[in-house]
Amino acid sequence: MTTTPPLKTWLPSWIFLTLVWGMSFFFIKISGEDLSPLQIAFGRVSLGAITVLVILLIMKQKLPNTKKAWVRANIAGFLQHTAPFALIAYGETHVTSVLAGIGNAATPLWTAIFSMSFIPKDKISRNEYLGVLTGFVGVLILIGIWEGNNGESDLIGILAVILATACYGGAVIYTRSQVTELGFSPSSFIGAQLSASAIQLLILCLFFTSIPTQVGSSTIWAIIFLGIFSTGLAFPLVYKIIRDVSSLAAATITYATPIISTLAGVVILKESLHWYQPIGAALILCGVALVQGISFNSLWSRRGDLNP
Repeated sequence: MTTTPPLKTWLPSWIFLTLVWGMSFFFIKISGEDLSPLQIAFGRVSLGAITVLVILLIMKQKLPNTKKAWVRANIAGFLQHTAPFALIAYGETHVTSVLAGIGNAATPLWTAIFSMSFIPKDKISRNEYLGVLTGFVGVLILIGIWEGNNGESDLIGILAVILATACYGGAVIYTRSQVTELGFSPSSFIGAQLSASAIQLLILCLFFTSIPTQVGSSTIWAIIFLGIFSTGLAFPLVYKIIRDVSSLAAATITYATPIISTLAGVVILKESLHWYQPIGAALILCGVALVQGISFNSLWSRRGDLNP
């Protein structure tokens, strides 16, 4: 019989992840004052890769040593880090960090859509179909689709954020189907994934960006936060929650991060919050709950696996 570990053994990690992922949208907005989206993504991923490599050294683990693993690490790294990190940073040049943080909660909806499309053996329930539809309606309300393109809710910006969540959803499906079977520890593969993504972003930066004329101290601290805390330390901790408690417990972080990102945007950055955005956010989170089949009665007792 499996016993659930005490709250004190994992709740601090859950709270840490909620805070650092929620605050990441605030720090992306801050770093965008001096850096381009690609440069923000490169700084974040590079520091994240270094952090994970240090963790591997402490744990006495090694990076994958096969060609197949590194090919798949490059693909997973592009889907999980390169594309979405750059897209979110770009999106935040057009929309508020509040809107970006709320829109990011749509990731599980894309996971369900890709699962329906590419994993036929996964049986999709009526609730999952309803969840995707509810979430889609929530996204339309969130962006105020009836208002069109305006200064506060730029359609291009929110589309960039939604495309980033699609990349995250694709990364989950790719990991399940192509990465898990390789047999490497999550930390080891994440190290390879981040390293591959850092190289990809370095090449993109060399071709498509110029050296920034100035980088303020606030930008430097923002990149340090994004790289070490939101990326390098976050992944090992989320896998620890999945291993020790359940994948559903880790999934509930989705519900808390928009609260943190909204508070940071409204209180610190003085960003506006339209009346319809909380309604859209609520519908998105309801859709996510339906897709994930979350039952709060069993949330803390079910054990998950190491698949995102």
